[in-house]
Order: sequence, then C-alpha cells, then structure tokens
Amino acid sequence: MRLLVVFALTATFVGAAVPFDYNAPLDRRQSPTTTSTTLSVGSTVTETTSSTPSSTATSGPGKAGLAWANENSVDIRQFEVTGKVTWYYTWSPHALRNSNWGSSRNGNTKLEFVPMLWGNRSLTNDLNTIEDVIRGNRTSGGVKAVLGFNEPEQPGQSNFSPSVGVQLWLDYLLPLATKYPGLRLGTPAVSSGPQGKAWLQSFFQECAGRCNVDFVAMHWYGINPDAFIAHLWDYHYTFSNFTTSKTLWVTEWACHNFVSNEQCSQSDVNAFLNQTQSFMDETEWVERYAWFGAMRNLQGVNPENALMDSQGDINSLGRQYVDASPDQSLRSGAIGLGEARFSYLIALHIIFSGLGSIVLGLPW
Repeated sequence: MRLLVVFALTATFVGAAVPFDYNAPLDRRQSPTTTSTTLSVGSTVTETTSSTPSSTATSGPGKAGLAWANENSVDIRQFEVTGKVTWYYTWSPHALRNSNWGSSRNGNTKLEFVPMLWGNRSLTNDLNTIEDVIRGNRTSGGVKAVLGFNEPEQPGQSNFSPSVGVQLWLDYLLPLATKYPGLRLGTPAVSSGPQGKAWLQSFFQECAGRCNVDFVAMHWYGINPDAFIAHLWDYHYTFSNFTTSKTLWVTEWACHNFVSNEQCSQSDVNAFLNQTQSFMDETEWVERYAWFGAMRNLQGVNPENALMDSQGDINSLGRQYVDASPDQSLRSGAIGLGEARFSYLIALHIIFSGLGSIVLGLPW
C-alpha cells in the first residue's frame, strides 16, 4: 500500500514540481569549480519507524545560534538582546573569552560556546584547547556539545575520507565524550550536495555502531526554501536512527546559489529566512541552527545574507533573525507540507534512480 501511495504522490506532485537546488557549498574563500545539479537523494533510506513523527514543537529559546568568524572585532552581545540566540561556534576550538583574541567586551557574552575540531591538522593542540575550555568553565553554562569536522568531503575544507573520519572520531572525539560524561558529539558537517550525503552514509556504515553520535550537523546552500525543507526531511529519515537524539543541527545555511549567477535579492533573502527559520523553530527534530551571515565579509556568499553591516552593527536582517517568531501562516501546514515534500523527494528518487533497494519509512 505504501508503494501505491508513493506512485500516487508522484502523479500528484510532478505537475507542480519546484526546481530542487542542492547547491553544495565549496570553499567559501575561493570561486567554486563545478557542481552537479542532478537530483540525487542518495541510496538507502534507513528510517523504518511506522509511527508518524511530529514536526511541531515549542519554539522557545535555544535553537538559534551564530556562526561567528569576527573574533573580538564585533560586539556579539548585540545579537543577545532578545534571548532568541543562545549559542555560537567559531569553526575552531577557541571560545571568545578563552582565546588569544584578547579579553574584550565579548568576554562577557552569555551565549553558550560550542567548540569544533575543524580538521585533521593540529588535532592534539585543538583537543587540548577544548579541554581547557571545559575544565576552566570559562563560557556561559560550560561546554555541552562539540562539533565534528567541517565539510570533510570538500577539497577546499577538511577533506578526508569517511574511513579517516571514523578513525579520527574514535581516536579523538569519542574519548573526549567518555572523559567528560554528558558531553554531546555532532557529526562532521557535510555540504548539501549528493557527495555530502554519500560521505555521511559511508561514515555511519564504517562506524558500525562504535561512534556514539548524538546529532547530525549539516550545511545547506540554495535559493529554494522548499528544497531546503525537503533536504532536512531527507536527512531526518536517512540518519535519525544512527544518533542518540535523532536530531539535526543546521550549522550553516543561506540563500546563495553556488551553481549559477542567479542570486537572491534582499527581499528574497528575507522571505527565505522567514520560511526556513520558521520551519526549524516548529520542528522538534531540528535542535539548533546557525545562519551563514553573522560577519562583515561573507567570503563569497551573497552579501544580502549578512546579519550585520560593514561596520559590524546588526542590520535589518540581523534583527529579523534575532526577533523571529514562528510564522503562523506556515505553522498550521508544517507537518503535512513537510511530509508531503519528503514524499515528493522519495518519488523523484524512484523516478530518476529506479526502485533499487529502498527501505521506505514514510510518515503514514
């Protein structure tokens, strides 16, 4: 019966198909080379739970964060005023009040710091830095989670194979969580292209239950909010059974096209942020998120995504981000539309890659 439903969805949605834009972020400090726009969901969907998962959750503080690359040159506290933003990370093990950036105004931030092991360089030193932050308790609320590596499938980023990633995880991250009970670990954050999902699937296969991952971290860049939402549903159904919390952290996302020159206008960005942030606020399995734009120079990403102006002062988009409350016009349809979009994604996968060996755990 489920198979018949999928084909029915295919007939229903193909006529009204929106263009999916899985624009994988390459090195944001260089011009991207080539990226395929081929629709690709991946291989096997492993979620087999038959009950219907709810996408609605209370939208209180805790989810919104800052991907912070400004060191102490910008006052981070201007993003704290509403209480919407509660955490930050720096693509590094260095917290703002526990680094060589000095003891400036940012030393008084109330935001929770989430350190990252960015890649396989200086791992011992980076791990020691994280332990210093944990033991010194020099960040608000202490360190509760650590992020894994940054886009390991990308040559311009941490760039190593899933097998190397698993070994690094077992040698460095897992012992850290064992040493500090309660510390949570997020996967290496892959990009939104098909190669990112394939890397993460191989990572979990090679972990073979040994890695004790708590949540999946991921990135997404594109110009279609429906594609973003469908991508999250896809990752939720594909990877939730491999993590203890069954949740996602979207640690980079923005309205940016890495494939062509078609970019979002400021009004497009505002609408894109409104729809995607509202969805995540109302979705219980999205635990945290951080927009790519809390910096003066977006390193090649469409500057309309910036949450601050060239002087480092919060701008109108930044105020939208920190003032955001769930869009009530989206809320009533969050569950149904999300599941429909995910089902549409599966239907497309069947069309383009054949039935194959897909294990469907559809939400009905």
